[in-house]
This record gives sequence, C-alpha cells and structure tokens, in this order.
Amino acid sequence: MAEALDQYYGTPGLLLAMWEMAVADPTQFREQYRRYMTLEAEAVSLWHFGVTILPGLLRTDAYARELLALGGYEGKELERQVTARAGRRVVPEGEAAPPFRAIMAETVLRTPLRDAGARREQLDYLLEVSERRNITLQVLLDSAGPHGLVSTAVMFLRLASGTPVAYTESAHRGELIEEGAAVERLQRAYDAMPTRR
Repeated sequence: MAEALDQYYGTPGLLLAMWEMAVADPTQFREQYRRYMTLEAEAVSLWHFGVTILPGLLRTDAYARELLALGGYEGKELERQVTARAGRRVVPEGEAAPPFRAIMAETVLRTPLRDAGARREQLDYLLEVSERRNITLQVLLDSAGPHGLVSTAVMFLRLASGTPVAYTESAHRGELIEEGAAVERLQRAYDAMPTRR
C-alpha cells in the first residue's frame, strides 16, 4: 500500500519508510495515531481547523521541534521525532496531491515562537504553500467571536470511498472519529465559520 502511494505522490520510498517506522517502532508514533496516519496518506481531500497551532502538514521543522520539545522530547529523540513528522509534509505536495483547506484561528498566526527566526521561516513557508493550487489557507479572526469548534482542533479526511472521517486533537490526546453522525456535526460547525483568505 505505501509503495503504491509513494508512486502516486512521486515520493520514492518516503511514505514507505514512514510506514515502516510507525509499524516497527511504537515509540515513533503512538498506536492511536497509526490508523489516522494511514488514512491521511490515503485521503482524496483534507480540511483542517486549528485552534492554537498549525496542522502537522504545514509545519516547518523548527516549528515542529519547538512543539515537540514542549512535549518533553530532547536530544536525539527530539530530532528523530522532527524527522518523522517532516515526512508528513509530502501529503499535500506534488502534481497529484489532494486538495487541502486549512482554517486557522487568528491566534495560530499571532502566537510567537521562542526563536523569532523560526517563526519568520514558518510564516514564509505558509505564504509559499498558499500559492499551491491544491492548498487553501483561511483565517478565522478573533473578532468573529465564539463558534462551533471553539476548543476543538480537527482534521477531516475524505477517503476514496467518499466517506469522511475526523480526527480531533488537544494538547494531551487525539481521537479518530469515524461514526457518521459525529463527523457530520463537526463538519457542520466547520462549514459555518466566517473566514477570510
């Protein structure tokens, strides 16, 4: 499966290597994320809402490193985790990349990193990817007020079967939601948000 995806996305060996790391080394990616990562790599379209941080697919290495360090990673393990997560950026890249829409709360863009240079690099990267035909970035202004996803970061994936699934996340845990009615409730809240490009 990963080999076929590598060919499809033009990423020779990268997705296969990520999959092998996830399967062979449970410290690489926690069990709860494995199914999500498989579905993410297979998705035909993706859309995300970020409450306080960027989605993993749009993070630079420096941004990911700072977040992972906050989670307690350090030294070689920190670098290993950064490398593993950097591989996810291939999902929205390439000629056959799926459409990806990301809505970010204004806070996501305003929150500084400890390293001002890393923050500038991250913002430059967002400008760069916003030029790709398959990526749409939007901002939910603070002035929009409360909304249906006020404390919920969520990634939606549409699978080849047409079925959508959702993955909600907090600083301490994530949950894959596959039950149709629950996904639809989240999707309605997402679709109702007043955004700006």
